Amino acid sequence: MTEEEIWQLIDEGETTELECKQAEGGLPKDMWSTYSAFANTNGGIILLGVREDRKTGIFTPQNVDTNKLMKDFWDNINNPQKISWNILNNEDVTPVQMGDATILKIVVPRATREQKPVYQGQNPYIGTYRRNYEGDYRCSENEVNRMIAEKTSAAQDSYILENYTMDDLDKTSFKSYRQRFATLKPDNHWNEVDDKEFLRLLGGWKKDRKENKEGLTVAGLLMFGKETAITEYFPHYFLDYREKISTIPDQRWSHRITSQDGNWSGNLYDFYFKVIGRLTADINVPFLIEGDELMRQSDTRVHKALREAVLNTLIHADYHVQGNILIEKEKNVFKFSNPGTLRISVEKAIAGGHTDPRNPIIFRMFAQLGLGERSGYGLESIHSTWKQQHWRKPALEEEFQPEKVTLLLFPDMLLPKDVLELLEFKLGSRYKTLSSDEVLALVIAYEEKSITNTRLQSLTNKHSQEILKVLSTLVDEEFLVPEGYGRGTRYVLSDFFNFNNEDERVEFLEFKYKKSLAELGIEDADARSVEEKKNLLQEKTGLKGEMIGLNKKNIGPNEKMIGPNEKNNDLNDGMLILNKETSRLKAEKGNTEEQDEVMEHLQLIAEPARNKMRLNYEKMEAIILKLCLNQYLTIKELSELLNRDSDSLRKRYITPLLQANKLELLYPENPRHKKQAYKTKA
Repeated sequence: MTEEEIWQLIDEGETTELECKQAEGGLPKDMWSTYSAFANTNGGIILLGVREDRKTGIFTPQNVDTNKLMKDFWDNINNPQKISWNILNNEDVTPVQMGDATILKIVVPRATREQKPVYQGQNPYIGTYRRNYEGDYRCSENEVNRMIAEKTSAAQDSYILENYTMDDLDKTSFKSYRQRFATLKPDNHWNEVDDKEFLRLLGGWKKDRKENKEGLTVAGLLMFGKETAITEYFPHYFLDYREKISTIPDQRWSHRITSQDGNWSGNLYDFYFKVIGRLTADINVPFLIEGDELMRQSDTRVHKALREAVLNTLIHADYHVQGNILIEKEKNVFKFSNPGTLRISVEKAIAGGHTDPRNPIIFRMFAQLGLGERSGYGLESIHSTWKQQHWRKPALEEEFQPEKVTLLLFPDMLLPKDVLELLEFKLGSRYKTLSSDEVLALVIAYEEKSITNTRLQSLTNKHSQEILKVLSTLVDEEFLVPEGYGRGTRYVLSDFFNFNNEDERVEFLEFKYKKSLAELGIEDADARSVEEKKNLLQEKTGLKGEMIGLNKKNIGPNEKMIGPNEKNNDLNDGMLILNKETSRLKAEKGNTEEQDEVMEHLQLIAEPARNKMRLNYEKMEAIILKLCLNQYLTIKELSELLNRDSDSLRKRYITPLLQANKLELLYPENPRHKKQAYKTKA
C-alpha cells in the first residue's frame, strides 16, 4: 500500500475496516479490543500514530517511535495472557512514512472459524469484540458461545437426536424423495433397502458405536421431519417465502409460503420444491436450437443459479440461532437470507474452491438428486452467471446482531447502453483500457449524480482500500471530482464529459448512428446520409430516431438520455408478437374488415407453431407453405405469426424451401431486397 493510498484512507476517516489511533505514549490500551473486533468480523487496518481532531473530524499523522511500537506489539500479541491468538505474519506490521511523520500500519485478517473467538485477556466472555459502523463492541454470551460451537470439525447436522424416531418424519416427503432418487438412479442398490437403511445411507440416521446409540440425525429431521417435531428441537425454525411482484399499492406480498401454513410438512425438502417453481416461473430465457427445432431453454444458467442460491441458503443456515430462512422475490431483486455467519471470507466464497458447509449432510442429500454445484463453487457459479448476463453484481451481506447472511441478486442491467456509449465517445481509446470497476464508478456517477466509496463497495464486494485505488485513479485522470472530505467524500463527473459545442453533439449523434447500424448488420454506415440512417434504423427497430437516443436536446451527462421505448418495440418479454399496426399486410390488403379477416385466418393457421416451441420439421414446413399459399409474406411477418426468431427461421426453413423450389421470391432479381417476401409456388 502506497503513501498516497494511506493518505486517501485517512481522508476517508474511520470505517468498519479502518481504525486510527494516537500512539505517542506507546501502544494504546484500547488497541487490543480493535484487534479482536477486526479478527472476529471481516479484518481491517489499524494505523498507530494518527490523531483525530474532535472538532473537525480531520485525521493527521503524528511522528511516533515505530521501532519501540513494533517491539511492544509483538511482545504483547505473543503473550497468551494478553491476547488469545496471534493471527498475524511479519509483513502485516510495517512502518510507513507519511510526509515528515512515520506511523505504524497493522493489517488484521479475518480469523478462521477455528481461531475464533479471538479475545483480549483470558476470559472470552469479557474480552471478545466485533466491529460495526459505530466501532468496536463487546460480544454477548450467545455470540461467544456460537463462535466456540463453530470451532468444531464435526458436521453440525450429524448429531444424533435423543428420543426422536422414524415416526417424526413426514412419510409423504420421504416417499417423494425415494421416488425422485429411484427415477434419477434406477440401478442404484439403495433402491432395494428399507426406509431406515436408506435414511442411514443418506446420513439421516446414524449409529454411534463409541456411545452405543443410534437415532435420527439433525439432517434427517430438518430434511424430512414434521414441522412440529422440528420446532421442538429448533424453536427458532421458520421457513418463509414471499413474492412481491405486483404493482398494487400497499400490498405486502402477492404470494407467501411458510413452514407454519399447516397444509404441508414444513421441512427443507418440501420447501425447496415448493419455492423453486415459483422463483423461476417467469424468468425471460433465450431461444436455443435443439435438433430440428427452435425452442425456449427451460433450464438456463440463470435457473441453475437461482436453485443454487436456494440450496446455499438452506445448507449454510445455522438453525440453532435466532432468525429464520427468508427468500423474497421482488420485481427487481431476489433476496436469500439465512441465520448464522459466513464460515469463510466473502472473497474466498466468491473465488470458489473453498468449501465449509455448515450442514454437509443436507448438502449431500440434495446432491443425490442432482442438485447443488460441485463442492465449494456455489457462490462462484452464481457470480459467473450474473456476469455472463451483464447484470448487476450480486451482493453478499453479513450481519452480527442478529447473525444473518443475505445474498441479493439483481436481474437487471447495471450498465445502460446509452451511458456506455457516451463514455466510449468521450474517452476514445482510454475507454477500452478502463477496468470494470472504473467503468462501473463512472456509470454510477452519471446515473446517480455522484458515487461514494461505500456505494461502490456495495456493488463490487471489495474492500474500502481497493475501491479507493479505483476512485483515486479516476480523480488523477480528471474524470471524477471529489467533493467534501473524510467519510462524507462524494465524487462527481468532471466537466470532461460535457459537450463543448454543438459540433461535438452532432459528432456524438453520428457515433451513436454508426454503432446502432453496425449492431443491426447494416453495411457502409459511413457512406449513408443521416436521413438514410434514420430510415434504416426505423425499419430495423420499428422506432423513430428520436426514440433511440437521437434527440440532441436529450444528450449530455446532466440529462437523461432517451433509449428504446419498450411500448414501441415489437419485442415483449423476449417473445415475438404480431403487430397489425406495423404489418405490411395492412398496407396492401383491401379495407380494414378484409385485413382483419386475413390476419385472423393467418393466425389460425400459425397457431400450432405459435403456441408450441417444440414442433417437428415437417409440421413447421407445412404451416409455412400454407401461410404463404395466397400472398407474399416477409420474414418479419412470418416470425411474428410463428413466434420464432427471424434469422433462425430464414436459415432453417425459408432457404431450404427456396432451394427445394417450394417458395418463390417477390423480388427474384434482387434476393437481398429489403422488402423481400415469399409465396408458395403453385
